Amino acid sequence: MKRPPSSKVPGVRPPSPGPAGPAPRRGGATRIVRAAKANTIGGVGALAFAAFVVGGVWYSIEARKPRVVVIRQDGGGAEGSEEQAKPLPQAEARDVFDFSKAPGNGPKGTPEAVESTPFGTRRPGSAMQADGTPGVAGKAGAATTQPENPAIAALKAETPLVLTGLDAGRDTATSRDQALLKTAMDSRGWDAYRALLERSLGAALPTLAGKEGRNRFDTLWSEPAFYQSFLRWQVLDRFTQADIKEISHDTYALEMLKWLLNNPKAMEEVLLTMKPEDDSAKVLVFLKDAWTANSDKFPKFFNLALACAVVFDRTVEIGEPLGGESSVNGLSRYLWYIEKDEKGKLTAPVHRSSARDLVWVVCAPVATSELEWAIDKVHMGRGSWGNAYGMVEYLMERAVKGLNPYEEYSLAEILKEGGICGDQSYFSVNTARAHGIPALTLAGETDLGGHAWAAIKTEANQWDTNVGRIGGVSKGEGGNVQIGGSISEQEIWLWNDRAHQSDVTTLSVYRHLWLSDLYAALGKFDDTFASASLANELGRSFPETWSRFYEVKEEKEQKDVYRQSADPVIVKAWKEFAADMRREFKDNPRMAALAARAEDEHVFPYSEEGEVGRAMNRERRRIVRNSGEQADLIATSLKREADIIKKRGDATATRDIGRLYDGALREYGGSITGFKMMAEDYYTATKGDSEASKKAVRDIELAFKRVVETGSKDWFRANTESGIYRMIVGYYRSIGDEGRAKLLEKRYERLLRLAERGAL
Repeated sequence: MKRPPSSKVPGVRPPSPGPAGPAPRRGGATRIVRAAKANTIGGVGALAFAAFVVGGVWYSIEARKPRVVVIRQDGGGAEGSEEQAKPLPQAEARDVFDFSKAPGNGPKGTPEAVESTPFGTRRPGSAMQADGTPGVAGKAGAATTQPENPAIAALKAETPLVLTGLDAGRDTATSRDQALLKTAMDSRGWDAYRALLERSLGAALPTLAGKEGRNRFDTLWSEPAFYQSFLRWQVLDRFTQADIKEISHDTYALEMLKWLLNNPKAMEEVLLTMKPEDDSAKVLVFLKDAWTANSDKFPKFFNLALACAVVFDRTVEIGEPLGGESSVNGLSRYLWYIEKDEKGKLTAPVHRSSARDLVWVVCAPVATSELEWAIDKVHMGRGSWGNAYGMVEYLMERAVKGLNPYEEYSLAEILKEGGICGDQSYFSVNTARAHGIPALTLAGETDLGGHAWAAIKTEANQWDTNVGRIGGVSKGEGGNVQIGGSISEQEIWLWNDRAHQSDVTTLSVYRHLWLSDLYAALGKFDDTFASASLANELGRSFPETWSRFYEVKEEKEQKDVYRQSADPVIVKAWKEFAADMRREFKDNPRMAALAARAEDEHVFPYSEEGEVGRAMNRERRRIVRNSGEQADLIATSLKREADIIKKRGDATATRDIGRLYDGALREYGGSITGFKMMAEDYYTATKGDSEASKKAVRDIELAFKRVVETGSKDWFRANTESGIYRMIVGYYRSIGDEGRAKLLEKRYERLLRLAERGAL
């Protein structure tokens, strides 16, 4: 089943380059903070009075402090959870483009619902019991008792594996390791096997892990037996016992699984690529099918198989069906790329790329005949593939009148007839993908209206997001072909960061996040905190490390019975967290959304009103100074401040919100996207107060005329300004001023007629 995005900031359990991670399962540990309840202490005879006194004192102390309870999950979900963790922040979504319909991005549908847990999300009902274990629910829902499979019972009783020292590499230890793995396969007792791995890792950790320093955990990765078991433990969290059960009848599947669990490099690739939203059962089935189709080539093309597995776990529809193909056959796509790679037809051979890159290759929502056409007809160097965008002549009649010049929507027809920005992006992106080059279409609103352009990985370690891009884009987004939803242009910029380009650095960062998972499962909070902190230190430019550090920092404070949230020391620490994160992402502030959450929850509630306003002003000046094009972030900051003012609930709140937006529209309203967002938020904030709403609409119109309206006869600019006019007309009608609405309506209709005449 498909797991939708976590409510938390991306990167939370299990870490993968992308949004949030799943909850610990099977031998994992869910950390639940709850108020300790009073225990009844009773006694009889002479002890009654003493028990009463002692019990009363104990209750008084215990009832005041939070308790962290580590609950084992050997058989299923987190039992006894009294409250769920609050979701971490997400940047406010303001869509200007429907990515489910964006050409070249391949919609994947809507993810299913999930249950929240303190460490991310989980699929409802994912904690399934294995055959032969007690407590399996019957058809009527009543529990039935079955005798436990002796092999599973034996796995549960096994002593820890030898994972360190010379003995770990001797034949006795390696033979036992393989025998126990075979037992897990034969009995389908993967939960019991994973619990054995966890016990073994827990026993070995004290002898391997250091006490301090950036390299304190490096010995863990250099111990082959330990590291292999560590990776297996993580991989068996991605693929549930129920997932593996679905393929266990197939000997080819078991061969593939044995190969995977004995190949650390392949397991690392799985952990770095898979995300909690991926349908793990379908991913596993695809890998089995790829192995069955050609097991000899599977090791060489494993990354390709994995990329196909996480993309085609949902149907990828072909937007413009050709030759009878209405959707992409994932296995056929996998075999097609192998064939072209081995014949040397690809500009960027796929066997050299990571699965994370190949996700943006195999996803092309086009028929195989289109890929063949691109291989035969379009030839250029990888570094110059951005020129493919300009190969398609711009067709003004299509932009103004909606002309459709194509007999069929194909790459050949687009090249022949020309098109608009969406067609140019479609052509350049999908011809690049055909040649093994990662690419995606981006779209956003500029000062001349909506626009589409391309992001293409024109070098092995460099994405170019300027293919067809024009200035003034506040928030560019593309469709996320792996998990659905969207991905921002700024996330792609982050992939160009030197630390993200380094495989060594990336792996080191995620190893520490995975280790934090293990320590959490073992109930060792101090080590959980230490490994998460070190991951953040090693990977400052990885948002996932900030998310994890945020979580463990919150939990650490919940465990501190001597300090309250309002304690100046605590508040100062959260101020420093927010400042550090903003400093790290100074040039890419969209990645620092978690800093705002830290302020809203841990700083502003304990700050003076004036201090909050000054902090928000500083944030907006910082955005303008470092990334003024991202005006939507300014609008988001204003809305945060307006919400804080509104929560005060005093008589001047509405007036103060009006003053805030009136000044901001004039100061920051030059961006089309920013102006529209601020206007919408301003009007919404005054709803329910007729006088305030009237003032808001007048303020919006005046600001529009001062900082936005140009009266230009350029068709794109005129169309954009007319769109804002229509918005203001709607506001006037909603406050009952029909006369003003009609006057403005006539004005923008005349503007459009003049611009259209000039365009054609």
